[in-house]
Amino acid sequence: MSSIRQKIYWKAPYLVKNLMASINAMILNRQRFGPDYQRVLGELAEHDKWSAEQFRQYQCVQLQSLIRHVSEKVPYYQKMFAEKGINPESITKPQDLQRLPILEKTVARSDPMSLLDRTLDRRKLIAVHTSGTTGMPINLYRDVSFNSAVWAFSEARGYAMVGMSRRTNRFVSVGGRLVTEPHRTKPPFWVHNSYWNQLYMSSYHLLPKYLGYYVDEIRSFKPDFIQAYPSSVYAIAQFIVNNNIEPVLTKACFTTAENLFDQQRETIKKAFGCKTYNHYGCGEMAIFAMECPYGSMHLSPEVAIVEVVDENDKLLPPGQIGQLIGTSLINRVQPFVRYRIGDIGALATEQNCPCGKSLPIIKYIGGRNTDTLYSTERGTIGSAGLSTALYKMPQRFVMSQIEQIGKDSFIFRYVPEGNPLNKQEISTVLEELHNRLGISVEIKIEAVENIERTAAGKFRAVLCSKRE
Repeated sequence: MSSIRQKIYWKAPYLVKNLMASINAMILNRQRFGPDYQRVLGELAEHDKWSAEQFRQYQCVQLQSLIRHVSEKVPYYQKMFAEKGINPESITKPQDLQRLPILEKTVARSDPMSLLDRTLDRRKLIAVHTSGTTGMPINLYRDVSFNSAVWAFSEARGYAMVGMSRRTNRFVSVGGRLVTEPHRTKPPFWVHNSYWNQLYMSSYHLLPKYLGYYVDEIRSFKPDFIQAYPSSVYAIAQFIVNNNIEPVLTKACFTTAENLFDQQRETIKKAFGCKTYNHYGCGEMAIFAMECPYGSMHLSPEVAIVEVVDENDKLLPPGQIGQLIGTSLINRVQPFVRYRIGDIGALATEQNCPCGKSLPIIKYIGGRNTDTLYSTERGTIGSAGLSTALYKMPQRFVMSQIEQIGKDSFIFRYVPEGNPLNKQEISTVLEELHNRLGISVEIKIEAVENIERTAAGKFRAVLCSKRE
């Protein structure tokens, strides 16, 4: 939503906000749930009956098709094959991918157009964004067919596995959209989207003094399930448990974008009487995994081929932890082949799951070890919510990090791409951060040559050194 449209929305009466949210859902519906969505759902229903060998054969066929596509229509890969002297027809199975160089995020960010299918009209594409674990926004593009497939996988391999559907069930979302004025001090801190039977709640007003309103609204709404950032739903659940409030019973909770910890799962179960199912993926669709009722994180092999490599980019066997490399098989608009995702993980050595599906299992996922921040004005703010600020900032830094250094005191560091940000650009950065952290907090902006990683080599986009 543009800045002007956003401000008009914020100033609108509450009932008008609800209407605007529902109209927006009607528009998004055409981009997500059309004929391609239904087609992919039907295909996945058949694939769920497949054996592991059938999935392996499918990946080989799709990989060959992908490599032909990128070698004919995508400038980056055309240049890469020519410079490396690699015959695209020689890449026929997942093992052959090791002959190709790894695609780094710096390339995807600095020259996203080189990864785009040159035969497509960019004006007709859907623009999406990702910041991932680097604090480095990347411009991504999808057509309606690809976008519909993304939502179909999420439905079939996530929600439907536990009997839920975003098309028919009532649900609560607690996410990163600025659904109400950032500096609002009284409810409602949410908006009702009647078209989707959705109650969308702000992640930026989770103060103890407001959480009672959140609980009452959720109870009144009577959702079938909740979808949220772990840090956001945990804040509400913790308030219910700590204050001995009667649980708000729902059937399931789905989380994404941040690490989900066992303590959070336990508290959510006490507060909402349901299990939590985690999702792991990226906007590039170079990896996609969702948790089944038996607790296994299943990869969708139709989405991507996933490799795990060591510090020298050598392939590791199942059970060993390394860097995750993904090759998206369904993204033909802006293909990502051997893409370094930025997280670490390990494929499971045991691939049999009581759920009965032959989908491969990823046993360990790490790297999203960002902290949560806290402000007097806004309460707990998770990394996923903060990442939405990056989309509206000037796209002139290589990476960024926000650190809390004291009570209501923060530093935003960025590595500039060229000259440091000018006064107008700094003003935009401050506005977006104040919208999420609070107008009264102190934020210092620093241009730096580099942002240090942890001793384990991990980058932390959100860091809390001191809250008080």
